[in-house]
Amino acid sequence: MLRTTTTLPKNRQACQGYIFLKYGKVLNCYVLSQAGALMLEGTNAYNQLSTSTEWYVRIDMEEAIEQELRSLMQRYGLTLHTLAPPDPSHATGRALRQKRPMDLAFVQQFPQNQSLLLRTVFTLVNGERTIAQIKAQLRYSPEVVDEALDMLHATGFIE
Repeated sequence: MLRTTTTLPKNRQACQGYIFLKYGKVLNCYVLSQAGALMLEGTNAYNQLSTSTEWYVRIDMEEAIEQELRSLMQRYGLTLHTLAPPDPSHATGRALRQKRPMDLAFVQQFPQNQSLLLRTVFTLVNGERTIAQIKAQLRYSPEVVDEALDMLHATGFIE
């Protein structure tokens, strides 16, 4: 799960934005006011959150994250639908590029092996390599590389 603080143009109050991920795919997105009111969901929330550059990343057991998502959905009477945001795994033929330098604090919150994976994949994103070329250069499974690319894209490090 990814969480960030965002400000909506219409009310100019700080809100909390959430992106729920499973196997590198976005399950749903929400923006909640400080009082807990649902402000945006789905694609509208994703579009608002895609401009954020600072994220809190929570990696937990799948059941815990799913329980939190179910709780939010029940509280607001929402249904689950997997979003299809523009992420790099859907366009393997185009070259990816870095949007900003990788933040040391970002990678330090992960276990050493996951931190190494994210830094390695980020380093290979140079504006010239395609996703297929990046996958071919690494000894990780294509699914693991996709998850790393999705995480880097969702947190604003690559485009």
